[in-house]
Amino acid sequence: MMNIYINEQQLDTKLDGETNLGQVLDEIQKWIESNGKYLRHFTVNGKELNRSDLNTVGVEETERLDLFVGEELDVIEDSLWEVDSYVDKVGSTLVGRDSLTEKETEDLKEGIPWIISMIQTTTKILNLNLTLIQPMGKGKNVEEILESLQKGSEVLDSTKTIETFLEDLRDVKLFLMDLSTRLAVMRMDESELIEIISRFVDDKEKVIKDFMAVNENFQSGKDHLASEILNDAVGRLTGLMSALVSVQTRHSELDWQSLAIDENKLSDVIGKLNETLSNIASAMEKNDIVYAGDILEYELPELLDALIPFLSLVLERVSV
Repeated sequence: MMNIYINEQQLDTKLDGETNLGQVLDEIQKWIESNGKYLRHFTVNGKELNRSDLNTVGVEETERLDLFVGEELDVIEDSLWEVDSYVDKVGSTLVGRDSLTEKETEDLKEGIPWIISMIQTTTKILNLNLTLIQPMGKGKNVEEILESLQKGSEVLDSTKTIETFLEDLRDVKLFLMDLSTRLAVMRMDESELIEIISRFVDDKEKVIKDFMAVNENFQSGKDHLASEILNDAVGRLTGLMSALVSVQTRHSELDWQSLAIDENKLSDVIGKLNETLSNIASAMEKNDIVYAGDILEYELPELLDALIPFLSLVLERVSV
């Protein structure tokens, strides 16, 4: 007799005429999804099998079927881990090459659209705008990188085309690391998320001073120090944005779209903030220190000033 376990807990259920594991899995998966959960992976008699193999495995020859179930973020995290491993595999395979085998070309035709699809799905759930994110802090944004990656994968017939493709792949790797950081924030307890937002409100003056310090260090020729301070300050802003998205997701009963102060909406302020950060990155790429300095010293403090009242309002609504 086959025993079925979900997250190590034995399922008290009887089969309803199913003869192979494919049929069993389909029925259980419907039940899992009807409860708002997702199937992460499964094992048969302690071994991992492909879903396509299950239709040929009989119920009578199976002692134990283990299903591992999680929330939406668990599934996203699993998928990102798979994408990250695949990116590493492709990268190590292509380094130093000037052409691909026919099989490698066919594999990429399936693999690259899968990478792009997974990233687009994840960023949609995390409410991110791919046109406003530049993994290197300069150069192409994520949407442009994915477009270039797709086109580049179709013509890998020389050292130059492969090197260009690998550059895009490295940018994708950096963005995957960024997504992992954002997911880690979203996994935090609500008390930790509120602490991130509260700390930002309390440390507003320090954050503004940090951005101004970036300008001061660039003007005095301390480019390396300025870059470090900038990366740290931008990292704190990224953490804040992720915490905000997570709090709003957990409190969907609140009407976040109507959150406004003096006719300004929170979504508009965040949009302007992301655009400003993108402009800073673009100015840095062009080595336009004067323009970057003006943004850091004048535009950004003004936006942060506009953001703080919204953060206080978010904290007030969540704590009610």
